Amino acid sequence: MENKIEEAIVAEVEARSEAWENLLVLADDIGMRVAGSEGEVQARDFLLQTFQRYGLDRVHLEPFEYRAWRPHREELTVVAPEAGRSIPCRCGGLSPSTPEQGVEGEVVFLERCDAEELAQRADEVQGRIAVAPYYPFARQLKTPLAARFGALALLEHRNYAGALQPARTCCFQRVGDLPVASISLEDAEYLKRLQQRRGPVRLRLILDSRIEPKESWNVVGELTGTEHPQQVLVCGGHYDTWHVGPGAIDNAAGVVAVVEAARALAVHREHLRRTVRFVAFGVEESGLVGSWAYTQRHAGELDDTWLMINNDVGGRPSGLGIAGAEDLLPFLEAVASRVRVDGLERPFGASCGTTSWGSDHFPFFAHGVPTVGLGTESVWPEDRFYGHSRADTADKVYPQGLSECAAINARVLFEMANLDERPARRRTREELEASFADTPLAEAVELLDLWPPERALARYFEGG
Repeated sequence: MENKIEEAIVAEVEARSEAWENLLVLADDIGMRVAGSEGEVQARDFLLQTFQRYGLDRVHLEPFEYRAWRPHREELTVVAPEAGRSIPCRCGGLSPSTPEQGVEGEVVFLERCDAEELAQRADEVQGRIAVAPYYPFARQLKTPLAARFGALALLEHRNYAGALQPARTCCFQRVGDLPVASISLEDAEYLKRLQQRRGPVRLRLILDSRIEPKESWNVVGELTGTEHPQQVLVCGGHYDTWHVGPGAIDNAAGVVAVVEAARALAVHREHLRRTVRFVAFGVEESGLVGSWAYTQRHAGELDDTWLMINNDVGGRPSGLGIAGAEDLLPFLEAVASRVRVDGLERPFGASCGTTSWGSDHFPFFAHGVPTVGLGTESVWPEDRFYGHSRADTADKVYPQGLSECAAINARVLFEMANLDERPARRRTREELEASFADTPLAEAVELLDLWPPERALARYFEGG
């Protein structure tokens, strides 16, 4: 019986999916949805009304306070040897402002800007403007390390061509350690050539950032369980973007997959023994603020939260990644074995690994809740080049992938909502720390000031 209902839910998505149209509303009609903007409010209202239209229970907003950021002045100028040339740049999220006259210094080009490289080149970095690529080391980790080694400022350049400046925050919900901005790959290569041909390059960076307290919202709706309503499964994705573009893949694609799963499951709500809660998170891009706010607000429910599924960026679904809950693997492998994805060269499957810190699953992981990320891959290879830029537009989205991701969410949620026993328990603090003690995550949470989770919550919401 349950297999027939599961297949009926998948068929509902395949036959009547509204995911593509919902994505066009977010990415084309509303566009940029950076936290603190009118676009964010419009997206909030659209998602609230869509949950209501789909007949979810207890549709509501959960407000939270956060440190909002907006750039007012972004200027980068070559002082020597080619005096006066302007370089387009984008201020990093939560970057501190420079003095009114800016900061001026010679540049030093780095390959990673991680602790090892900075230590090896400490004399070169001290008192200079560090220039480093977007990948492979995250800006949020580069920033405190570059400051620790005495850099005047940090310029992060794209790894790919296209004259685009990559947007992302330089720290999580605190003012950064030094001024940070982004430039294009082409401009970074120009500066390198200039240095090779004519000697040391000197730049002046002027940033004016406004940082102030504001309110944002998680948008929440649920399907109440018929037998165990207090036991909850969470399915979420963020709806905010950066200030540079409409965020079609990151993360309109993810959040509409969540919304479409809600629509399909609502048709068969009488067959859900446990509560399934759908959350569109706010302010993910500058520190996972909405998901941290959720774990604070719902702290008393986390013992009864069986699962969190995170949807962040879209494409062709490629697998289910488990963090902090190896005992969840047999259940997810069984569900994954029934998934068929057009064009996927290998079987769709489930795997366990060390979690990342950079998306909305992490606050749940930090509180011991079993978490799963729905992984995706680019259908057109160049699509991966456009994240966090003005080129992340709806034409880069693989429409079929939206419905495929929604159907996979719905399968997992339906199956777990109807299990006789919990497949994965909540982890203790000691177990979590042991799981990442010897991994890059340990360094990351120290640099980001995210551990223990109570410390992060106090810093985010209590001024600690």
